[in-house]
Amino acid sequence: MSTHLMAMCFDSGASPQVHFSEFPSVVGPEKVPCGWGFGWYPEGERAASVVKDPSCRGDGAMVRMLQDWSHFRSTIFLSFALGAADKRTQQDTHPFQLRHAGRDWLLSHNGRLRDYQNKLPLGHYEPAGSTDSEHILCWLGTQLREAGACRLADLGWEKLRDLFVEINQLGTANLVFTDGLDLVFYHDQKGHHQVLWTRRLPTERPAHLRAGLIRLDLDDAVEHHRTAVLFSTLPPAEEEWLRMEPGQMLVARRGALIWNSVPDQQLQAVAPAPRQSPPAPSTRVCKVIHETVYRYHVPVERSSHVFRLTPVSDRNQEVLEHSLEISVSGTRREYEDVFGNLTTSVEVESPFDELRVVSHSLVRLHGLNREALELPNRRTSIPLVWMPWQRQMMSPYLLPVELPENQLLELSDFAMAAVERCDFQLVDTLIDLNQQIKRDFEYVPQSTTLNTTPYELLCNRRGVCQDFSNLLICLARLLAIPARYRVGYIRTGVDYSNQVQSEASHAWVECYLPWIGWVGFDPTNGTMVGLDHIRVACGRTFVDATPTSGTLYRGGGGESLFVRVRTEVVGG
Repeated sequence: MSTHLMAMCFDSGASPQVHFSEFPSVVGPEKVPCGWGFGWYPEGERAASVVKDPSCRGDGAMVRMLQDWSHFRSTIFLSFALGAADKRTQQDTHPFQLRHAGRDWLLSHNGRLRDYQNKLPLGHYEPAGSTDSEHILCWLGTQLREAGACRLADLGWEKLRDLFVEINQLGTANLVFTDGLDLVFYHDQKGHHQVLWTRRLPTERPAHLRAGLIRLDLDDAVEHHRTAVLFSTLPPAEEEWLRMEPGQMLVARRGALIWNSVPDQQLQAVAPAPRQSPPAPSTRVCKVIHETVYRYHVPVERSSHVFRLTPVSDRNQEVLEHSLEISVSGTRREYEDVFGNLTTSVEVESPFDELRVVSHSLVRLHGLNREALELPNRRTSIPLVWMPWQRQMMSPYLLPVELPENQLLELSDFAMAAVERCDFQLVDTLIDLNQQIKRDFEYVPQSTTLNTTPYELLCNRRGVCQDFSNLLICLARLLAIPARYRVGYIRTGVDYSNQVQSEASHAWVECYLPWIGWVGFDPTNGTMVGLDHIRVACGRTFVDATPTSGTLYRGGGGESLFVRVRTEVVGG
């Protein structure tokens, strides 16, 4: 017989149209054409919906339903297609369904087992049909019950793989298993049938994916914004997919791989890295020289300028020395702006054709304690609840950018996918979003403008540090997490993919965490802010924190700009 397993895991609710690209012909009087089954969890509910047709002849109401089920939105889909084979009944057609711990569990199996009734004794659950696959599901349900697991993650991925290996010892087994939250795919130890997988980003095309007997239509505008992890036991017709190794198990949640049983295997930056720890408590002394030069073909006769170039001095960063050299003379005034930035303003009334500003800083940085992010007896889960006076104080950092409602909903879905991947844990969610932007978005200079919105970046997936920071700020604020824009410098070494950032000012995000304070996240590099980041100015957006700005009242035609930043470590 020819069987085909396919499974899909989306970051947010999706409803791909499903088409059967071909149906096997009848073979012999006792044979029937393709039988198939689909399972999904409508709108993320705990109850699953399963549709089966044991003897499909290529058309019918249920086949047409698969092609138009936009109201059946789900993040997880399972499909099973059986080629010409012995006639099957409804209770013997995949996927199989089990109710345990207040939720439905779905399983499909590609392979055949021997002596499974004796080697896998049943307990609390009994199958309705007579297949080895449903027997597996009932046996797994008993193991979950005995372990007190209400979801797959409670059991543990190592333990689940051990159970799959025990099943695999009785024959051949490609297994797909889900509780509606996580999608697990296990590949037979002897490589029975090939299993391929891919992770499809919204910017990737084509929108029609074909794998074996099934063709998926993701051409809907909503589906274009979905990230998906796809598994298939039959090779795709066009796209490059990755091959699973025999005995390998992968776990997907909300459009990302969260566990891989082959730890040394490189998944091409697909799986999110484990939770990062900030640098161990230590110190580092850095020297920074920031040079900015404006040149004009037509001299400037009168102008005013604002410079935010003095690094922050607080418990995490000490300014040991700082000087600001300005090549033109004028009325100079220093003050602290409303965001706490040390600011220098200069009023110039004498003509000039070149303005050179050089900032020299010597700063000692202090590492952040990991324990600071893990305070006991404090609420660190989403949603955050703010007291009225807290919300009023934080209101400038809680209001997302003004965008059409449908665009904000798409951004909110993107943020909530990370929340669900991280079990609603606050710090884990921010780390996940921070790493996802680094993983799924491409750093491309001059690919955006100052007017590029977070939604446009979400669609195009290309930008620079300013765009990535704007996106993370918007996502955090949609989750009611106060977030602000931070400008400073970064010391990039061999561990950073983008070396250019150390030659100019850098931007990242600071989120306000209850009982902790402002914590920095650098989405351009996918790291938390530590001993490589030197903080200078902050604000609601980049406008509030721009290092240099000004107004030319007369003259100043043909402006050119030169910026150079040099950062080096001079001590510990």
